[in-house]
Amino acid sequence: MLPLIPLAVSLAPEIAKWLFGSDGETTATAVVAAVRSATGTNDETAAGQMLATNPQAATDLRVKLAQIAADRERAASDAQAAMLTSQLKDIADARALTVALAQSKSAVQWAAPVVSAIVLTTFGAVMFLALTRSLPAGSETLLNMLLGSLAAMTTSVVSYWVGSSAGSAQKTDLLYRSAPLTGVDKS
Repeated sequence: MLPLIPLAVSLAPEIAKWLFGSDGETTATAVVAAVRSATGTNDETAAGQMLATNPQAATDLRVKLAQIAADRERAASDAQAAMLTSQLKDIADARALTVALAQSKSAVQWAAPVVSAIVLTTFGAVMFLALTRSLPAGSETLLNMLLGSLAAMTTSVVSYWVGSSAGSAQKTDLLYRSAPLTGVDKS
């Protein structure tokens, strides 16, 4: 089975990127089936000779392999769009919950702002102390770990409240390209 893979990759190099990863085995099976179908053999040498002497069979195989690669690309794009849609739904749900809590005057509405204030204040205080005070010997590693964790939390806080415009633009573009336009004038 596997000896036919290099032959397929030599004819359609774009298929190679789909031979690895979680769906690699399925792709390899489809590729081998396409080569077998086009050449009528499982032998790599015989298949190569047949394709070398029959240009139409080689062309037909290239088309089949390109279709397999296109199907895998579409499946990957659909999976990415589904994941993005799920993430956007989670964000919308979280924001809707925050709005609902604020409208109901629940004390829970203050959880995110309080945690955010604690993280930002702690990060600022640790940074101030690290820059203005001398450190005890041997505490540099601990301080670096603490600052790294606080920096990551600070980034999350800022992203929560401000958002990521670059990431948002990418998500919007991906959704625009993946969603069919219905009833929209495309001119």
